[in-house]
Amino acid sequence: MRIHISIPATDLDKSAVFYEKLFGQPVSKRRPDYLNFRLDQPPIHLALVKKQESAVVTGGHFGIELADGKSLSDWQTRLRLNRLDYEPEPGAQCCYATGDKLWLTDPDGYRWEVWHRTGEFAALSDRANDNTKTEKPETRCCG
Repeated sequence: MRIHISIPATDLDKSAVFYEKLFGQPVSKRRPDYLNFRLDQPPIHLALVKKQESAVVTGGHFGIELADGKSLSDWQTRLRLNRLDYEPEPGAQCCYATGDKLWLTDPDGYRWEVWHRTGEFAALSDRANDNTKTEKPETRCCG
């Protein structure tokens, strides 16, 4: 079983570079107006369809939950070696869970969360307890 996600992309070349670095695997199929990644790990069939106009990203994100901290460390090392920008969020508390996360944004503004669950959390978000409000809301799972 593999989840299929199809999203519009304004520049397939830039998207291909981003997702090859994110997944550590080459494009599976490429056409002038389309490309996809058929991955076993993570089990995703991601299709990118060429659009002339900019995609409208209104919220939400995509996520890849990893089995353990070593897997997250391996992803972080690969992303760093491939010079793919990411924002670490260690000890995140949101969506009734705690976890260590890496946040990335693709060329069209789609947010990706790569994370490892470390425990449970008693609330949807920890914003009520955050007096500093310095984090960017888009880096938060509930933002």
